[in-house]
Amino acid sequence: MNPSILYFSRWGNAIKALFFLGFAALSFFFSALLYGETKPEPMQEATVRPDLYLPIPAPRRDPLAPFKVPLLIAAGGVCLFYAGRHGARAISRRVAVRILDGHLHFHPSFIAAPRQLPIADIVEMIVDRADRLPGDGSRAAKLGARLRHGLYLRYRAGGGAIGEFRLADNDVDGGTGQLRRFAAHLGAWRQSAARAARRD
Repeated sequence: MNPSILYFSRWGNAIKALFFLGFAALSFFFSALLYGETKPEPMQEATVRPDLYLPIPAPRRDPLAPFKVPLLIAAGGVCLFYAGRHGARAISRRVAVRILDGHLHFHPSFIAAPRQLPIADIVEMIVDRADRLPGDGSRAAKLGARLRHGLYLRYRAGGGAIGEFRLADNDVDGGTGQLRRFAAHLGAWRQSAARAARRD
């Protein structure tokens, strides 16, 4: 495979799309259940004797249900967004990241990343097990990340800010092996850019 190009993985992104679709369905299902609890029920009466009527106690309701419903709907919407994004990647199998003319070119679905990044602006590059990459996460997330590898980039953004980019092995064709080949090729470009900067 071309070490200067990373293509989106069809199966990896399809599995992620199904994962987020499942969470979206659960969010909408539980929001519907909680919405039913917000509706008032008519008072019912139980007959103890022909001349005595006692009201049946109203069922206990979740007092936070009116607040939980919009949160669950919002969570379902976010999951649908990610499901759509991964689904589009799986169908298109387009180029995720490409090295071309001394720049990294990112697919538009990487919202936080620039469309083009000069390789000379990369200050750190790591390919390792995902739980060893920089960044905070829960213990459960770190445990699951031991099964995955990823590419981590830290780069100079506009205004003196520092940006970060992460890409998991199941996001791209070729998995960990292709990530390592891409990182080695990118490392050679970085060395060339550093030598050119020293000459200038």
